Amino acid sequence: MTTYKALKGKKIKFLASDPPAAVAEGQVWYNGTDYKTSVNVKAWASGGALGTGRHSLGGAGTQTAALAFGGTTGDGSEDATVSEEYNGSAWSEGNNLNTGRNNLSSIGIQTAAVAAGGHTGTAYINNSEEYNGTSWAEGNNLNTGRTGTGSFGIESASVVVGGYNGTNVQTAVEEYDGTSWSEVTDIPAIRGENSGLGTLTAGLMLGGTSTGPAASIQAEALEYDGTNWTAAGNMVTPRRFNGSAGTQTEGITFGGGTAPGAVVNTENYDGSSFSTGVSLGSAIFKHGSAVGGTQTSALSFGGNPSVTATEEFTEAKTVKTITDS
Repeated sequence: MTTYKALKGKKIKFLASDPPAAVAEGQVWYNGTDYKTSVNVKAWASGGALGTGRHSLGGAGTQTAALAFGGTTGDGSEDATVSEEYNGSAWSEGNNLNTGRNNLSSIGIQTAAVAAGGHTGTAYINNSEEYNGTSWAEGNNLNTGRTGTGSFGIESASVVVGGYNGTNVQTAVEEYDGTSWSEVTDIPAIRGENSGLGTLTAGLMLGGTSTGPAASIQAEALEYDGTNWTAAGNMVTPRRFNGSAGTQTEGITFGGGTAPGAVVNTENYDGSSFSTGVSLGSAIFKHGSAVGGTQTSALSFGGNPSVTATEEFTEAKTVKTITDS
């Protein structure tokens, strides 16, 4: 009979108390009563519901201090100005955006966020606003009005990528320094309805469409170093309107849309390639939004058709008792 020692090259230790879960991952030990091990657990779980159901909204912050703003509460003709804050368990309404819009760029944290561009139901706008943790104030406009852009960074150092201006999908990229927007190096291929993560000098653009809304959905990812764009490994599943969080070397993307359905799976990025992870609890996050400071802590909320649902992603090493079931 194969033994643990034969498989792992070591005996099972006797330990009177459990070691830290992060240190003991993959090990097995006996405490005199139970056999135990430490495993890496990844899971999505339901969070507090948004006060106003909507899709195509913006999001900023972290899993325990998030901001949701804009979007549409109807069929695309009713653009929301509503802004809500999340404390890790519940959403509360704050002061509204000055200009309601959907499919906008969203950047920053709960107390220093940017809402840029988007669609008003009748126009593709270049309007930009900043949030200080209490209220929204008008800032300088984007150079190119558009919707469905990817974005990443912080309020004083951020990037907006691609998008759709009502006529053409864009290659245009703009950087924001906290005051003004400036045009920088274009992406090598047109992209709209894409997402982004990371920082101004180490960012990642993921997915989107290449010929217009709901057409030619892509799996391609591109890395940005603050000056140039280079091809990264493709996602396992092509998608648009996907949520993304983390860094250029430890990223996570999830949800979004295919043609015509919704994607539920999560993918992790290690700086060179994507791998499939656990799935969202629901397929409703086709036009939702996402925030999260790290690859191991993310938040997805809203979605089509105008839902209030929120889901929290966590990855943690946990000590488990081994049973025969």
